[in-house]
Amino acid sequence: MRDPSQRATIADVAKLAGVGKVTVSYVLNGQGRTARISDETAKKILRAAEQLSYRPNAVARMLVTKRTDLIAVVFQRGDFFSSGSAFTAEVLRGVGAKAVETGFDIMLHTKEVPSQTEADVLADGRVDGVLILRDEDDPTVVGLADRGLPCVRFFSRSHSADKPYVDADNYSGGRLATRHLIDLGHRRIGMVRGSLRSTSSNDRYNGYRDALEGAGIGVAPERVLSVSSTSSDFEPLLQLMKSKDRPTALFFWSDEIAVAGAACIRRIGLRVPEDVSIIGFDSLDVCNHSTPPLTSVRQPIFDIAQEATQLLVSLIRGEPAARQQIVYPLVLDVRGSTAPCTY
Repeated sequence: MRDPSQRATIADVAKLAGVGKVTVSYVLNGQGRTARISDETAKKILRAAEQLSYRPNAVARMLVTKRTDLIAVVFQRGDFFSSGSAFTAEVLRGVGAKAVETGFDIMLHTKEVPSQTEADVLADGRVDGVLILRDEDDPTVVGLADRGLPCVRFFSRSHSADKPYVDADNYSGGRLATRHLIDLGHRRIGMVRGSLRSTSSNDRYNGYRDALEGAGIGVAPERVLSVSSTSSDFEPLLQLMKSKDRPTALFFWSDEIAVAGAACIRRIGLRVPEDVSIIGFDSLDVCNHSTPPLTSVRQPIFDIAQEATQLLVSLIRGEPAARQQIVYPLVLDVRGSTAPCTY
């Protein structure tokens, strides 16, 4: 007789149901129909499992299915998850919604690991696949591909035809923002870009550059600055805006940098948009609550995160994916921070 203080096993369920352990395993792993087990037998097994309060051992299940049903989400650094960023929150909302729908758990990769060993850590068997937001030449992205672990880049892309990613059309977004400022009559248009290694920021800069050159204006290098996060030094921006030929308009590579930059600019007595028009990128909810409301290129962050998660799940499950490289078009949300140039 089984000791009720001991955890029930598959053997206990099989004995009570009067079937073999393999049959129980098939049913409890959702493969009863594939194994052609009758509905009557399956019901008998499920009743026995309930009667015994059987709970499957996760490690044993993993050994059978070769899956953990866990995906890792990797950003540039672990502290991005605790930064309070609205962009990060929206990404995780999209990933979480699709993970719930597809039956996967999420692991946030927050531990700082040397770049030469990070791919080994992520591919140690704990996760079935990785969603990663990194630059194209990042060694971890390369290492994961070499190890054969399913990996989807999101909010960044690869120029390799066989590497899956889901991204926005950042180049067209940069052109869209800059053309809006040109159409308002601005000619001294500066840009605050992100890290020089960021694929999304670089694509936005290329769109900015080509829009200016297409209008016969060209890029003035002294009007292009790099500010990668809200904790970066904004002093170069203030010095630029104090100069004699300061820009009449600024294109920021992200909303959060734009809001922080606008606050700095106001502190030196300049008005938005009367003295300088400002345009951001992402069209986060903060745009509607800034003063004035921020004109911004709308990036469908939630949709991109969901699409990338679905693509990764399909790769993990060996299911066909119609497309493995997906680029979302962008639109401009015009609000109160941009106005015609009057001087």
